[in-house]
Amino acid sequence: MNLDEKLRLLKKASAPRDPDRELEQTLEFLRRMEKPPEPRQLPAQRAAKGIEEYVEGVFEKNDLGEYFIARQAFPFGRPYGKLRISDISAADLSPLNLLFPQTTLPAPERLIYLDTETTGLAGGTGTCAFLIGIGTLEGTQFVVRQFFLRDYPEEKAVLHALAEILSSFEGLVTYNGKTFDLPLLETRYALARLKSPFGRLLHLDALHPARRLWRLRLESCKLTDLESAVLGIEREGDVAGSEIPGIYFDYLRSGDARGLQPVFYHNALDIITLAAITVELARAMGDSTTLDSPVDLFSLSRMFEFAGSRKQSVETCQQALTRGLPEEIEARALHQLALQYKRQSQHELAVETWRELSRRPSPLALEAFEELAIHYEHRERNPQTAMEFTLAALERLREQPAPTRDTDRFNHRLERLQRKTARDQSTVRLPMA
Repeated sequence: MNLDEKLRLLKKASAPRDPDRELEQTLEFLRRMEKPPEPRQLPAQRAAKGIEEYVEGVFEKNDLGEYFIARQAFPFGRPYGKLRISDISAADLSPLNLLFPQTTLPAPERLIYLDTETTGLAGGTGTCAFLIGIGTLEGTQFVVRQFFLRDYPEEKAVLHALAEILSSFEGLVTYNGKTFDLPLLETRYALARLKSPFGRLLHLDALHPARRLWRLRLESCKLTDLESAVLGIEREGDVAGSEIPGIYFDYLRSGDARGLQPVFYHNALDIITLAAITVELARAMGDSTTLDSPVDLFSLSRMFEFAGSRKQSVETCQQALTRGLPEEIEARALHQLALQYKRQSQHELAVETWRELSRRPSPLALEAFEELAIHYEHRERNPQTAMEFTLAALERLREQPAPTRDTDRFNHRLERLQRKTARDQSTVRLPMA
């Protein structure tokens, strides 16, 4: 059964879950771990149809036991939203090297994309990954493999099998993996007394650059939301991530694997989307003209600034301002650009940008007035002009409902400038008649 055929069955397979059952499910998991029944009976042995009846896969065995693995290959010619699967292989990921000051990302075929489905979202020793999905480029296909625990005794075999596959790769890509997936898996390897395979892999957690690039424009940077907003894909029949632990606990109780089909589907799409979002990140960082939104352009300029690429930051920020930004974001862009000019000692450009910002009804305009006053007082030796910008700042502050510390600061500056101006005027000598 291919992915398209599975899609038609998803709505029948997934049913609404009660979130209030989470505590009961977690306690049940802990009881199963503490007191395994003897003799142990897998859920598949308690039902007429096992997981293999609903998900295409095979049973494999290694030195540590048996486990179920599903495999699905996606040909390069297959469309995936605005991309094709082949774009994952052909992508130039070198722009992402800005995120790794000490090293570089391996080639796409040396990367492995990983996502887990777990018995809970809190992490800790009571949580395990019952489904571990990985995506790799193989020949002219993108292959998704999914390791499934029919019950907890199969965990060691799954972890061992995963480590064997990871040994052939150099880099790992996740989405929130630094905070969740990897710490969870590291804990499971430690509890199983197995060596973790992750330490030698270069790890790109795509969540962090994705947030920097798209958070200003989008309300949410969840992977499924980026899938819709960036790739143009709308999932149908998907299961909510919050329901997935409950589906697995239901399977453990009943042995009925029917409800797990949408979980495999959800995990497989997450892996392909993760690879596609990685391609989009690299494209944006490599060529800013691929971004349609000026807001994203401004976000990209901040990414370049964060990575220490100042020239790219300035150029991209200028592009964003030229294309037109919403009022609030425009003020932030002018502020960032002025600071960049100041750091690079391009004082004329900085002054021009501070002046532009001072005309905006933004709280950042106060900083622009202050920077202009500092510039004219100390660099231009023109206290009169510095005083004009100080007075303009105080005028802006009078519009606020209550005095602030800014008011005291600008009043102090004004008094000093008035004394300096008076002193300068007293030293002026009239020419001899």
